[in-house]
Amino acid sequence: MKKLLSAFSTLAISGLLAVAGVAASAGGASAYGAADQPLAQIELSGNCNNPDFPLCAPPPAGFGLGGIWLWIEIDEGNTGDVAGAGCGHVQGVGGGAGPIVGDITWFKATLPPGASPFGTDPTNTYYIVVLGPGEAFPFPVTVGHYSFMPAPGVAVQTQVAP
Repeated sequence: MKKLLSAFSTLAISGLLAVAGVAASAGGASAYGAADQPLAQIELSGNCNNPDFPLCAPPPAGFGLGGIWLWIEIDEGNTGDVAGAGCGHVQGVGGGAGPIVGDITWFKATLPPGASPFGTDPTNTYYIVVLGPGEAFPFPVTVGHYSFMPAPGVAVQTQVAP
C-alpha cells in the first residue's frame, strides 16, 4: 500500500508539473500579441556619443548626444505597438531619459539601396514605421541583424524577427 501511495504521489506531482509547464508556455506564447496577428518584431538600439560626428551635433543640426532603444511590433492591418526609451545628454551638464510607448502605423515601400540608416534590406523592401506626425522611419522587412557604425561612438543595431 505504501508503494502504491508513493507511486501515486510521484505520478500526481509529475502530472501537476506537466500541466504547469504547458500553462506557463501557453501564457508566454500568447504574451506576444497573438490577438494582434503580429507579422514581425523590430528591435533597435541607436547610440550617438561622438560630439565630433555631425549627426551627434546639438539640434537643429543633429540629434544630439544620447541614444534610443525600441521594440516595435508590426501587426496585420498596418498597425502596431512601440515600447522603449530615449536619452540625451549634454557634455559637462548631464542628461536624462524618458519612455517611448504607444501605437504605430506602418506601410511597406521599396526604397533604393542605402536609403535606411537601420539596415539595407536585400530586397530593398521596408516597413515604414510612423511614430507620429513627421516621424516615419524605414526598417528592413527581411529577418536578420543589421549593423551600422559610421564613426567611433556612433552605432545603430537593428534586429528584425518573425
